[in-house]
Amino acid sequence: MTSLSILDLPIRDIDVPADRARDYDENAALALAAVIAEQGLQHPIRVRRTGDRFQLVSGLRRLRAYELNQQTTIPATITSADSDDAARLEEVMENLGREELIALDRCHHLYELKVVWERLHPSFANGGGNQRGKNGGKTFPTDPEAPEVFGFAASVAEAVGLSKRTINAAVKIWQGLSPSSRTRLAGTALATKQTELKALSEEGPARQARILDLILGDEAPEVQNVSAALAFMDGGAQPTDLERRYRVVAEGLKALPDDSFDLLVIENEERVLAALKRKGRI
Repeated sequence: MTSLSILDLPIRDIDVPADRARDYDENAALALAAVIAEQGLQHPIRVRRTGDRFQLVSGLRRLRAYELNQQTTIPATITSADSDDAARLEEVMENLGREELIALDRCHHLYELKVVWERLHPSFANGGGNQRGKNGGKTFPTDPEAPEVFGFAASVAEAVGLSKRTINAAVKIWQGLSPSSRTRLAGTALATKQTELKALSEEGPARQARILDLILGDEAPEVQNVSAALAFMDGGAQPTDLERRYRVVAEGLKALPDDSFDLLVIENEERVLAALKRKGRI
């Protein structure tokens, strides 16, 4: 039997590790169950043999979808991973490669990738080798000008289309978020926006908690993002709805190419001329 063989395994023989890199989404599993019932399973799950049983490596949603469809077996391939870390690395890599992760999950996966990779390659993690040489150097240098040598640059980062800068930024965000913030962010709109996660991660744990109280609570309905929460906390004036609309329109106009802007001005020629006269420009 090779690792590429597809087996039809009894679901009752598959154990799911408690510490998964990706949180289980019941709604996503329900949706997938309907798709599988109609089209079948496109990608087998991945498992690791553990004695007489199997441990899930990747495909929790697919496994749960089969259970929801009351199936007793599921197509699976057997990984060659020979340790928990190797299996974890495989799980993280598959999820990153499938490009279905929201910003919070992506930061978590890239952090997991860093941790697991460094455990599997301690010589890199400990700064072994020549920093500017062929294969040595610190696994994940934080200096953006550091050489592109962080252990798996060619084999991993390239495989999932990520640059060193992207990985470093995501890892820094995950490390900056407090455990409580990570839990509270799950399932929120903020979890889909890396710019918001970055801004939140740059605050201390107490301020993160206060920011999330304001955004997710009812105390200040007008506060819907991190910058607004910081302004509220620091006593700054909150922009009105009109001010917010103005900023959106102003930024949109700045982004227009000249030919589109010219058309817009011509279509509103009378108002533009009237405004210029009011301001004494003509």
